Amino acid sequence: MALNFDTTAMNALTKEKFIPLLVDNIFNSNIMAQKFLANADLLDGGRKIITPLEIAKASDYIGFYDDYDQLTPATNAPFKQADWEWAQAYAGVTLSNREIGMNAGESQVLSILKAKLKNAQKSLSDLFGDSLFSTSTSLTSKSHTSLAPVDNSSTAGNGDHHVFSNTYGRKLGNITSASGDYWDALSKSFTGATASTTLTANDATSAEHLAETATNSGVAQIVADMTEMYGLCSIDSDQPDIIVTTQVLSDVYESALMNKKRFVGTETAVGGFTGLQFKNAVVVVDSHVPDGHMYFLNSNYLDYKTHSARNFQFEDFKTREEYDAVMARIFWMGQFVCTNPRMLGVLTAGATSL
Repeated sequence: MALNFDTTAMNALTKEKFIPLLVDNIFNSNIMAQKFLANADLLDGGRKIITPLEIAKASDYIGFYDDYDQLTPATNAPFKQADWEWAQAYAGVTLSNREIGMNAGESQVLSILKAKLKNAQKSLSDLFGDSLFSTSTSLTSKSHTSLAPVDNSSTAGNGDHHVFSNTYGRKLGNITSASGDYWDALSKSFTGATASTTLTANDATSAEHLAETATNSGVAQIVADMTEMYGLCSIDSDQPDIIVTTQVLSDVYESALMNKKRFVGTETAVGGFTGLQFKNAVVVVDSHVPDGHMYFLNSNYLDYKTHSARNFQFEDFKTREEYDAVMARIFWMGQFVCTNPRMLGVLTAGATSL
């Protein structure tokens, strides 16, 4: 039995006080968690997560016709059913009897428990952020879907579970694309990345920064690149609403705007995160974004699906037979899904230093 440690009371207190705070902190830890994870679609279960995936234009059963024209039956389906595997995550919180004995007294035990739960919150926040932008080619169904581009040219299947991939296609849910498919997400390099080879950086400014803030007809190169990608990701009023990037590229964009910059007010920003406005989108920083990347996202087609019984569910502190300690766990189960990659874009090879 743990020393001076009432697990029943501690479990009740943790569920009532600590877990709600922990979950709120996870949701507010970064822009992507606040935008998508905090507003996850809660599901009751099922062997897999089922979503529609838009893979084509509705081309063969739409058009003008006269009174008695024969109407062409639909032969192509613009949507397919995507079956997503459940991903699972957990964090363990352990208190050894030595720690409890050294922190005798209820207030001191609560203090160390609070610190350990805070650490679990930070660890889970990083786990989701890292997975969301992971460029690793080793992602499997154990990890949830990543946004980051991946070069899967060397090993078949390395594009699985990446919304963006380079040249060789990728799989979302159970549906595999070939290079050049209609529903491929869009990927381009910053023009400034190539122009930078002709520039010499001074001690304070990188060559990439100079190239991307260089102007042509009064327009900075980074703004021209962003305008092109924004247009490629737009169809009429269906446009990106959030642009996620690194602190460096956000600073480069701000430098390019100079006195033309417009900050978005707190009430109109994404949750509590403010940023610079670009057309109808907000440019925000997420520390997990890979260097030199800028994502153009349309939240109409991105979503977390979370199991309602595993939405950061707390498992009570229990004595561990194999250790002189008590342990609790926090569980999550779900998936990050994309239903129309065609409406998303990423600029790569941008400035990595100012």
